[in-house]
Amino acid sequence: MDAAEFRPEDLERITAQAEEMLLRVEESRKEIDAVVGRGTGADGQVQVAAGGTGRLTELVIAPRAMRLDSGRLAEELLRAVQAAQDEVEQRVREIMAGTLGEAMPSQDALDDRFSQVLESFESSMDEQFQAIDELRRGTT
Repeated sequence: MDAAEFRPEDLERITAQAEEMLLRVEESRKEIDAVVGRGTGADGQVQVAAGGTGRLTELVIAPRAMRLDSGRLAEELLRAVQAAQDEVEQRVREIMAGTLGEAMPSQDALDDRFSQVLESFESSMDEQFQAIDELRRGTT
């Protein structure tokens, strides 16, 4: 877009779109903060909860689970932790898909998509600022 094609409403539209996306991202962040994934092991004697980042927030080991040998208890703990983290990951993907309007196959895909959106936004803003500068200087 050159300076002759620039209209103030273009900048207003881009700004409104950016603000809307930021609001959606903030709402998604709040949803993700509230996510809790749960996992169990040793027939329910080991219970784990993980928050939206996958970090463990709760670990309960029933006295009966302490009768297991250390290797088996470790396996059951890992199974419970992985189940809780898998549940969190799935829920976060669903939230982000709702925000971005598409299914998220992986964290790498999310990172790539975010980079693309950011590059596109920066490029668009650069063009708009360049057009504004040209208008200020009176060049076309």
